[in-house]
Order: sequence, then structure tokens, then C-alpha cells
Amino acid sequence: MNIGISTEGIERANAVLKHIKGAFPRVLASTTNRVLEGMRTDIVAETKERYFVKPSEIRKTISLKKAGANNLQGIMLSRGARKSLADYNLTPKSSKKGMKSLKGAVKRDGIKNIQGGFLVKRGGKYKPYIRSGSGKWNINLLVSPAIPQILKNEDTVKNIEQKAIERFEKRLDHEILRALNLLP
Repeated sequence: MNIGISTEGIERANAVLKHIKGAFPRVLASTTNRVLEGMRTDIVAETKERYFVKPSEIRKTISLKKAGANNLQGIMLSRGARKSLADYNLTPKSSKKGMKSLKGAVKRDGIKNIQGGFLVKRGGKYKPYIRSGSGKWNINLLVSPAIPQILKNEDTVKNIEQKAIERFEKRLDHEILRALNLLP
């Protein structure tokens, strides 16, 4: 996602700070970094509302490359592997005698039955599997999308972009006042 910022605020900052040597790039870098941190917070909150995922799991996948006075570009990356459905929402959590059905969901819009699903204990944790054909060993782990895939949700991206633009405008004004020593 690329956030497009209007040039009006940047031109205004340049005009106000042109008499202070090196202030303009420092202000833009500080503003960009604060916007990145806010975006990370917003992404965690928005994703937690839509999906069964822990905030700590989301934060683990996100890394920030902060802007500096020499490089005004800030980058936020999310990297992670696909996960088992057990890492999201799975009912029951462990295998019980007489277990009738297995239910699971990644999104908070509803838990669904998993036809033919069953639990197998691997590595000290129960994980959901499903048969993929005939034969004793033809079973596959039920995997879900990786967190970076989840973060690409269109509604989430739209909301985050809008909040980032608003935050940039607000933070830019604040950083200009800081550079002019008008803030305590």
C-alpha cells in the first residue's frame, strides 16, 4: 500500500522551515515515522476486529524501516508463513471421545463446520486434518492464510490509508511547531 500525501502541507512546511538549516527533512522524517507507528497500531486493531488472531501474532509479522533525514521513505513490511487453523479459532481445542464435529474460522463472521475434519496431536498441540483421498495416510493439515495475507483485506487497507493521511497532516503541523521551538 502506498500512501499518497497532498503536496500542500509539504510545500507549507518547506516555506515555513526554509530559514532553519536541515529542519525540513528532519520534520518530514519524524512525521513519516510517527505515521508508520500509528499505522502499525491501526492495522493491529482493525485486523483483530475482523479476524480471530492475537494482536501479538500480528505485531510479530510487522517490521518498520524508519525514515531519516537522508532517506524520507518509511517502509512497513509484514512477513509470515501460513498457519494452521488451530492458530485461529477451532472448536474443540482437543480431541475428545465422541467428538461429533469440528468447527473453525479465521474471520469473525461465523464459525463453520469442517466436514470430515479431525484432530491429531502433533508437537504437543492438536491440529486439524482432513482426508484427501482413500488410504490410511492421505491426510492434509488444514491451513489458513498467513497474517500478511489477512492484512491485505480491502476494508482494512482503505481505513488504514485514510487514517494515515489524516495522521500525516496532524503530525506535520506538530513537527513544524517543534522545529520552530514553539512547543514546550
